Amino acid sequence: MWLDKLKEAYSEERRTYHNLDMLCEKLNHYHDIKSNLKNPQALLLALFFQNFEYDPKVIDEENKNLEHFNIFAEEAGIPVDSDLREEICALLKVVATHSTEAHKVGGAFGSEDAHYFLDLDMAVLGSASENYAEYRGKIRGEYVFLSEPMYTALRLKVLQNFVQIPNIFATKEFREKFEVQARENIQTEIELLS
Repeated sequence: MWLDKLKEAYSEERRTYHNLDMLCEKLNHYHDIKSNLKNPQALLLALFFQNFEYDPKVIDEENKNLEHFNIFAEEAGIPVDSDLREEICALLKVVATHSTEAHKVGGAFGSEDAHYFLDLDMAVLGSASENYAEYRGKIRGEYVFLSEPMYTALRLKVLQNFVQIPNIFATKEFREKFEVQARENIQTEIELLS
């Protein structure tokens, strides 16, 4: 039942980026770093519920996704006070901030599951330039309700935030693999939008 719900949610037509393809890409990266995780099961379940409900017009979708996970957990018999449930809830809550101290301090690295969770979300920023161009188009597709000037202003604000933080990626593995390319991609997009 929940697998069907997840497939249905991630297959909504308006999801041009936050869809099953994106989830599969994250799962590919997840398998690369799984052995580094303290609780791979918690991170995996958090990945599935992170964008269960996705609508860029909604401000508190993180809370709604947390509610969906808690309903799932009740039905699956995961006790409220279990470490697994608490860790998944903590991961789903960290998404709202999109950063940790390891992102804000130059030279600092994170190795907690929350760091990997956020890095999985940002990995697309460090993709090959042609893949990043495709990603840009898909993200724009999810914001069709905004006029071009409004979208450009919003997107530039997001991109400028990435340029200003010392580290886009918190973990050593993701930073070494994606940081340089991510900064190049972001700079290119800023130039295209300016």
